[in-house]
Parts: sequence; structure tokens; C-alpha cells
Amino acid sequence: MHSPHFGRGSSRTRRALFRVGVVLVGAALVLALAADHRTGVFDSALARQVRLSALAPVAALSLMAVRRWRGDPRVVAAAGALAGAWSLGCDAWMRVVAERPGSSAGHADAYTLFELAALIVVLVLTVRYGAARPAAGAAVLLCLAVVLRPVAARVTENGLILAMFCTVAVCAGLIGALVARLAALDRRRHAEQVRLEQRLTFARDLHDFVAHHVTGIVVQAQGAQVVAESRPELAVSALGQIERAGSEALRALRHMVSGLRTEAAFVPGLAPGGEAAAGGVAGLRTLVAAFTLPGGGSARLAEEGPVDRLPTAAVAAVHRVTMEALTNVRKHAPAARRVTVTLRALAGTVDLDVVNDSPGPGPDPAALPGPDPGGEPGAASRTEAPAPAGYGLIGLEERVTAEGGVFHAGPDSSGHWRVSARIPLESAWRDGP
Repeated sequence: MHSPHFGRGSSRTRRALFRVGVVLVGAALVLALAADHRTGVFDSALARQVRLSALAPVAALSLMAVRRWRGDPRVVAAAGALAGAWSLGCDAWMRVVAERPGSSAGHADAYTLFELAALIVVLVLTVRYGAARPAAGAAVLLCLAVVLRPVAARVTENGLILAMFCTVAVCAGLIGALVARLAALDRRRHAEQVRLEQRLTFARDLHDFVAHHVTGIVVQAQGAQVVAESRPELAVSALGQIERAGSEALRALRHMVSGLRTEAAFVPGLAPGGEAAAGGVAGLRTLVAAFTLPGGGSARLAEEGPVDRLPTAAVAAVHRVTMEALTNVRKHAPAARRVTVTLRALAGTVDLDVVNDSPGPGPDPAALPGPDPGGEPGAASRTEAPAPAGYGLIGLEERVTAEGGVFHAGPDSSGHWRVSARIPLESAWRDGP
């Protein structure tokens, strides 16, 4: 799944931009401090109040630098609120000192460029990283602190002009911080959606893979019961196949539970049972070669074109379709003698056909509405009740359609059951805008 702001590339870009921003902000604060020293504001009649007020954003930035990376947004909001309240308190102190009779503080500058710039930085960090409700209150305090500082001691024309510029700077900082915060929320929502889709994919793959082996276990057990008295050596062989199929099913279950408990990124072909699919076409060859039917039937793989150069994701989808198709043959046409799997690598697509030579094996119950109307032929028909409807072919159609392909399952012109899929090599689902 593609997203313009979700991925390793965008994450590296954000980290690089953050480092550049830190360097630029640090340079701006150093230049502002140098300008304040040149103007002599720290030696004016309000020097003590100015120095004390400038400590507020410095303390807030220090606290954020220590605690921000520990993931506590409440500390960030509290630091911003403390800096804003501290600065407003110093404003009130300056006004009281300036209004004393005979005081020269009324003609002194009550602001420093360093403090104004630092308060704006604290405002941006508070809105971006602070807890939502506390950050809103802290933002109000910080905005008032920045805008009122130029007119803290007295209201002058120059002070009002500077207050206007401070208002513009505060608005720009707020907009940028809010945009960054909303973008981060959108990334988190997208990550949760991806994790949910991963888990749904794991659940769907559980049916594709485990049902294949469980069906084989049931059919082999039924066949072993039939031949146990007349040919016990075949029953022993069936028990070995049942053991191997059961081990594969348990391994797939463990893989899926591990995937659900962790939040590792989903890689096509590495879902439950996807180890074979991840092996490329070799895994498909192994799957077809190991397929057997109770009546002695087997499967054959025919390859056309450069199948070994197919993308991993396309091979994984083909592997799933083949596995489900062979499972349906084992369930509904156990008397078949030959199953032909044809894989064609074409320009831009890969085609798959799975055909068995048993006349009229009947579709997968998942392809029909409601419960299975009749019993299954062959060994499966010996059960006391018809098997409940599954989701095999429906799930396969959803998977192939999601990949931008075409899926069909049904009897062909000769009456044999055919499962066909055409999957594009460049999936619109994987490479969408």
C-alpha cells in the first residue's frame, strides 16, 4: 500500500528536515541574543526583569529537550504553559515598575528579540507535540506573552508595530505546528489501517493454507479407514502423510498468531504459509509435485514463458490460487486421475489455469449462495452431514480482483472444472497513487 507520507523514504526526509530546522532555529536564537547585547537591552532600567523573563523560554526548551523524546506530551504542554505564564508575570512586573513616579523604566525597552523568538519556538513545539487540551491553554498563554511583550512597559508607536509583526509570526507558527500535528495524526491513522489490513490478510491466508492441509488430513484418514483391513501398508503411508500435513498446518497457525501479536510489516508471500510462496516458482513446483489424491491421482505443472523471472508478489498470488484450487479438487473430486496446472508468464501479466479430468466435480460451496445443497462426491460424501459453506473461491476472487486481475471458476466446454486467474505484474493495489 502506498501513501505519500508513509514509508521509509518520507520518514528519512522528515528526520533530515527536523535536523535542518533545529540548526536554523539555533542559529536564529544566537543571532537574536547577539543583537540584544549590541542594543544594550540587558543593561537598561528593566534589565533585571528582562533577564528573568528570558529564562522562561530557555527553561521550557531545556525541559522539552529532556522529556520530549520520552513520549510524555503532558510535560511538553506544561512546559509551554509555564513559559507563557512566567513571561506574562514578568510583563505585569515591568508595568508596575514603569508606572512608579520618577522611574526611568518607562522609557526602557521591555523586550528582547531573543525572548520573542524563543517564545515562538516554544509555542510551535507545544502545539506540535503537547497533549491536545493542555496544549490549547498553553498556546493561548504563549500567544499573549509574545504579542503583549513589546507594549509591556508602555504603549508606543514602535511597540504597536512590533506587536503587529509578532502577531503575524505567532499566526505563522501556529499554522505550521497545526499542519505538522494533523499530518502526524494522519500518518498514525494510516499505520493503524495498514495493521488492520495485515491482520485481515493473515486471517484470509489462514484459510487458504490450513484448509489445504486439513482437507488432505480428512481425505487421507477416510482413505486409510477403507484400506486398513485389506492393505494395511497403505494405511501406514497415509498416517505419515497425515502427520506431515498436520505439522504444516500447526506451523501456519503459529506463524499467524505470531503475526497477530506483533506488528511487523506485511510482506507479500510471507503471510501464514507464505514461506513456499516466498521461494518463488520453486515453491509452486513443490506444492504441485506433493499433491496427491486418495484414488492415486496427481498434479502436473506446465510452464510457459520466463516464469522464473516473475515478481515475488505475483508468484505469491499465484501460489494462493493454486493451493485453493487443489484443495477444492481434493474435497470435491477425489476420484480425479490428473490435475493440470498451467502457468504462463506473459508480457505484463501471469496466467494460471487449474483443470482436473474428473467430469463435473462441482463448485466450491463458497461459490454458491447459502449452505452446500448436496454432499461432496467420493470420500467426502461418506460424512454424515454436508460440509458448511466456506469462503475459498470468494476469497480468491477478492484477492485477484484487489491485485487488478481477473478470476473465474466453473466448468469449461468439456465439462471439467477449471479455475483461471490473470494477475498483472504491476498491481494497481500495490502501486496505486
